[in-house]
Amino acid sequence: MQYYNEEIMKNLRLKIEKEILNWPEVTTKKMYGCPCYKHKEKLFAFLVTDGVVLTKASERDKLELSKEFQIKPFQAANRTMKGWPQIPVDETSDLGKILVFIKNSYENSKI
Repeated sequence: MQYYNEEIMKNLRLKIEKEILNWPEVTTKKMYGCPCYKHKEKLFAFLVTDGVVLTKASERDKLELSKEFQIKPFQAANRTMKGWPQIPVDETSDLGKILVFIKNSYENSKI
């Protein structure tokens, strides 16, 4: 199963990476074909086609996200990752709002 399509996501990936790769101790690595972002060795976000998944979102952030976006849990093949909200993104998305939640996931990865 292909989770990420670079042709569709390249412009968004570049915009997101322009911001988050400047944060202290953030690295990127591909996992299952998806660009993933880690603080040290802790995964805090990754891109999928038409979305970004947060792995360290707080319960408060998940509630706030559900008010702003049509989020859903990340689906890995037949496994649902209930704690990992997937935020839909496309060229019309307000990346500023989304980056706030990515930053919070990054901060939570430090704990």
